[in-house]
Amino acid sequence: MSLNDLNNNIYNPKADLSGRNRETNQFDPFRDRAEDKNPFLQENNWQEEKKGLTMKQKKIIGILSGVLAVVIIAVGSFVFISYKKRNAFQEDKISVSFSGPTEIDSAQAVSYLIKYKNNNSITLKNVELNLSYPENFQPNGESNVNLKQLNATNSRVYIGDIKAHSEGEFNLTGVFYAPKDTTLYLRAALKYSPSGLSSEYEMKNQTGVSITTSPMLLEAVAPIESASGDMVAYVVDYKNLDKKSLTDAQLHIAYPDGFEFITSEPLPSKDKNIWYFGMLDSQQGGKITIRGKLKGASGEEKLMKVQLGKIGSDGQFISYGDREKSTRIIESALFIEQILDGNPDLIVNNGDMLRYVIRYGNKGSFVLKDIIVQLELKSDILDKKKVEIDKGYFDLSTNIITWKSSDLPQLLSLDPGTTGEISFSVPVVSDLKMKDSEDKNFIINSVAKIDSSNYLDPSGVNKIVVSNELNLKLNSKVYFETGGFYTDSDVKNYGPMPMTVGKETSFAIHWSVANSSNDLTGARVVSSLPTGVKWTGRIYPSGENIKYDERTNEVVWEIGNVSAGSGFYNSNKEVVFQVAVVPQENQVKEELKLVNVSQLFAKDSFTGRDVNIENKEKTTQLQEDKTINSAYYKVSSGM
Repeated sequence: MSLNDLNNNIYNPKADLSGRNRETNQFDPFRDRAEDKNPFLQENNWQEEKKGLTMKQKKIIGILSGVLAVVIIAVGSFVFISYKKRNAFQEDKISVSFSGPTEIDSAQAVSYLIKYKNNNSITLKNVELNLSYPENFQPNGESNVNLKQLNATNSRVYIGDIKAHSEGEFNLTGVFYAPKDTTLYLRAALKYSPSGLSSEYEMKNQTGVSITTSPMLLEAVAPIESASGDMVAYVVDYKNLDKKSLTDAQLHIAYPDGFEFITSEPLPSKDKNIWYFGMLDSQQGGKITIRGKLKGASGEEKLMKVQLGKIGSDGQFISYGDREKSTRIIESALFIEQILDGNPDLIVNNGDMLRYVIRYGNKGSFVLKDIIVQLELKSDILDKKKVEIDKGYFDLSTNIITWKSSDLPQLLSLDPGTTGEISFSVPVVSDLKMKDSEDKNFIINSVAKIDSSNYLDPSGVNKIVVSNELNLKLNSKVYFETGGFYTDSDVKNYGPMPMTVGKETSFAIHWSVANSSNDLTGARVVSSLPTGVKWTGRIYPSGENIKYDERTNEVVWEIGNVSAGSGFYNSNKEVVFQVAVVPQENQVKEELKLVNVSQLFAKDSFTGRDVNIENKEKTTQLQEDKTINSAYYKVSSGM
């Protein structure tokens, strides 16, 4: 037997040990086996120790293995499903787009097709299409039936669900109102939640629209050139070309730096550069003329900008049309200006004698030769036949006064730094010939010009002519009368005439207002009744706003606005109220006072002048009532 076989035999756990030779000793498990009669010992043979897991342990391991397998399967499934979901939805597979014109006329109906698409494998839930646009765009409420307008610049369309690999569209219709060459933007945002995901997503897009025409006709005229400090005029024409009215319409003018506002026709509603029109109906328009002085450095361009539109919901101005005009400041050695002697406010009245003073001078560095000064009077309310001129010549056919060196020797040569003055006078007519509503807001316009034979423009072609403009405003001529009648067609009076002691007699008091050339605002008449005179309460017309205070005896007639031409080509403003007296014995052979001093208060809307006219007290000396004998003016004893 080899050594290897022996080793295997010795250490083989399954080898039969009973046949092996062994030493007998006290530790031999087989010693005394044969002699041992104990049945327990006979069966208590040595057994080999068992290797591996018990049945209980194997059972526990089996259970744990099953649980682990379930967990692995669940996690794997979750990972797999999440992976599939992530791959089932991708944002770049959602799209929203516009289809429509990129150029459009203002006030023209326009339509844009907004398309949305879902190229994912899952459904999009709770989809909304949110639209935003400037207030220059107005959606058509009738055509956009599914469109919910949130405010002036935002709307929403509820779409619901968009299934996988499907698309839809919405047709947006409306009208743009904006100036020509304006670019506006329509914006769309598709808001949604992918099926199975809690997150909310949004896909955006926009389209630009260029406005090719304006809904408003807006033209502005400004002088191309002006010397610094000269009077300039800006003329603005406007008209609503749209079929619809423009509500809350207003016109804004941004004046250039160096412009000093003098006046305008009509006057501004606010801040000398804002005019409120209210409702500007279709094809309705008008003209605004602004006059002022423009100052600046030579060669400087002075830009004025006009905008017509309205105030939006955010308080910002929305322009429907705009225009810009530029005036270049030129250098001038000559200067000329007009002043109205003794009247710096430039506001005149009918019948005034106007004394004009023309100041001129040479601001240059060389002598100016053969100076000619001219002044043109442009007004129909001057009595030009009464022009008073010491030297010079007035041509009534052209309304031009001319002064030359033959009239004024100082005009032959004008040295640097030299100044001079010329004056003349002309009256304003006393009475205006008012025919219709066009005869209002009269302006007396005069333009003074000066030129020199040796002062050429930069091109050397034409003489430079420096001009200066002056505008005078005419106050409205207002008439206020207080009259008293016993015999009256509007109010029936009672009581004896002549007045008798102890008996009550009534009279009709008339207040009448006439107004010539300018509208009046805030007109009111204030007076009071003498104590002892009774207010009967009878008024004609019954709707007139006239009130009596019993405690103070004050009578106030709130007239409000009085239009130009009232009492001329339109009816005047008039109210009649009745008072009564009961003569006492101590008043026999006396005239009785019926109304105290009456005052008319108002404001001339064209010139800004405060109107205040006072009528003296009215007594029973009723000279205007031709039916009453003068002997009846006084109280009779009745005996």
